[in-house]
Amino acid sequence: MIRSLKKTHRLGAILAAAFFAAALICVYMLYSLPSDLGLTSDHEGTLTRTYLAVALTIVTGGAALYFSLTGREEIIVYKTRNEEATDTSATSASESTQGTISLDAVASLTAGESNRQLYQQFLQVVCDQLSAGQGAYYEAFESEGIRKVRLTAGYALAVGESSDVTYDFGEGLVGQSAAEGRTLYVDDIPEGYIKIVSGLGTASPRYLLIVPVLKGREVKGVIEIASFSAIGQDERTYVEQAAALLIEKMPE
Repeated sequence: MIRSLKKTHRLGAILAAAFFAAALICVYMLYSLPSDLGLTSDHEGTLTRTYLAVALTIVTGGAALYFSLTGREEIIVYKTRNEEATDTSATSASESTQGTISLDAVASLTAGESNRQLYQQFLQVVCDQLSAGQGAYYEAFESEGIRKVRLTAGYALAVGESSDVTYDFGEGLVGQSAAEGRTLYVDDIPEGYIKIVSGLGTASPRYLLIVPVLKGREVKGVIEIASFSAIGQDERTYVEQAAALLIEKMPE
């Protein structure tokens, strides 16, 4: 890009020089016109207006040429630097994600005394690895022939342990993920949809990842992760792989 800028600058200088040379020739020819045509002094008023119009045109054209060339160069420099900064930022973020995410911590989890404790440990590990603000685990069950999911464990949730949060399959985003058995990712959560409460106040995350926990084709639960920063494809795959490991930890 530096070579390109130098070529552009050189070409601009040549064009500018040619323009001003042509302008000088034009001025000289106009100045010589009365004597070449043998005109009397009665035509000086008309020629003066012509001189002024041509002079204004030349000045305006020169200024337009100058600002066009210098403005174009500035835009190219800005665009190049902006693209380089974006590429560097994206590369750094990708390398950072690849360097910190690992399934080892999930693989080392133990079942504990209950599934709830296992889910709690799982959410702690996953949310720490993703730097997520909030996490929830919904366990699947059936009541009166209706399939449902119930909030069983949470990470930084704004609800108490005694709260009963359930969704039918197909109800809401969590129920939809359970019904379809597929991952859902929302990158523009409506304000107030979900809140993270801490001693410093309340805030609403912008990104939501919902991953079903599958045993074969059977949905055993749903993982919900809320984050203030975007959750990349590698991170989504990580949660899906972690969910597959979690199934292996569950008692039969």
